[in-house]
Amino acid sequence: MRREFALPVFVCFWLLCPICVGQAAGTVHGNVFREASMGLTYEFPEKFSPKVGSQMPKPFRDATGRERFILTLWDTPERGGALRMAFLYDTKQRSSDRTRDTIALAYIGELKRGWLGVKGVKIDGPTKFSEPSYDYWRLDFSGPDQVPRYSAGIVITLADRRVLFIRAGAPSESELDSEIDSLARMRFDKSQK
Repeated sequence: MRREFALPVFVCFWLLCPICVGQAAGTVHGNVFREASMGLTYEFPEKFSPKVGSQMPKPFRDATGRERFILTLWDTPERGGALRMAFLYDTKQRSSDRTRDTIALAYIGELKRGWLGVKGVKIDGPTKFSEPSYDYWRLDFSGPDQVPRYSAGIVITLADRRVLFIRAGAPSESELDSEIDSLARMRFDKSQK
């Protein structure tokens, strides 16, 4: 490349790359998470400390790029700093001949199979719930030797047949229900029903 073009090309590349990368990353302002490419806005409970993008620990990144954690919510350091909720976006577009419920139940089935046969673990569900802009399936599992003791897997099949999976965990059943109830404050720009 000729020298007189090298600097302008480098500057354009340097200016545009953060914009492209930023389109796929979520942002947090106060206690509101926004993921523009999905049209997702979630006002999460103020008691949590959020992590997005490069703030998340390496174990929460998928090397293949198909699945990626878009948000993790942690207890504040004063409360022990434990992971309470994790939002995974699975970008695989499922076949249009499958219903959204079928897609969600297959995802939940994989989670359930992982816990079947684990001594002392109680599994409840899956159960379907409905919010104004989306439906979701919930699978609860708990065990006396499990940390956190109470957990749930939430699956939302998006309109484009991709999946948003949310894992929530809490030391008590009432705290778990409160975390999942907070999902009522999650909105999509376009209905996912």
